[in-house]
Amino acid sequence: MKLDSYANIWGDIPEYHNAIHESFSELVNEHEELRAHRDFVESNAFGFGERSFGWLFKLIVDEMPKEFSFLEIGVFRGSSLSLIKLLANISDRKVKRYGVSPMDNSDGHWDSDYFHDVSRIHYSFDLEPDYTIYHGSSTEERIIKKSLNTAPYNILYIDGGHTREVVDSDLLYYPQMIKSGGYLMIDDCCNDMKMPFGFFQGIQPVTDAVLEWEKTEIGKDFEFVFNVVHLKVYKRK
Repeated sequence: MKLDSYANIWGDIPEYHNAIHESFSELVNEHEELRAHRDFVESNAFGFGERSFGWLFKLIVDEMPKEFSFLEIGVFRGSSLSLIKLLANISDRKVKRYGVSPMDNSDGHWDSDYFHDVSRIHYSFDLEPDYTIYHGSSTEERIIKKSLNTAPYNILYIDGGHTREVVDSDLLYYPQMIKSGGYLMIDDCCNDMKMPFGFFQGIQPVTDAVLEWEKTEIGKDFEFVFNVVHLKVYKRK
């Protein structure tokens, strides 16, 4: 099934949320390269997302032209940045990748050599480290300008600071850098949905910021596609 097919059957009911999460997780497990990547991420604490996200990323990459661009807000240890490269290679596409991150223990993360971590996961999967990291906070004017200089992007993934102030800023500046027909992915923002008991739905300030953003002029230029657990997908009109 393609992305549109899942969007057409989307419903905000516990049964749907559970079914999409379980089926996407199974599809990742059945795909040797995606399973190996996710096993590495989980075994080495290289990311906090769900296993099912891997298949969602694949569906979006499958929608991309032969050459596309990707910007991630909140690189952490490089799980998503490397996954995009892996998926591009699998589908015989070329991707220009950019990441915005302080590369430190901001937002409650532990101390680590994050630049080394990003290199390590690329090396572990024989992925070319042809990415660019804009080192700093996504709210800094110089970082916003650097990101704008390499825009527009086909995919924007927001998973940076989780305070209301930071999310408001990210949603103000970065979605406008997405091409028409491009995708916006926002993590940790599904507290408003009817999830099965025990599902992690996100962080309330992030959800509140996203719901307010949907009402703004730029927010109205995007249409909601569907979600996988706590990750929402939008498409620019």
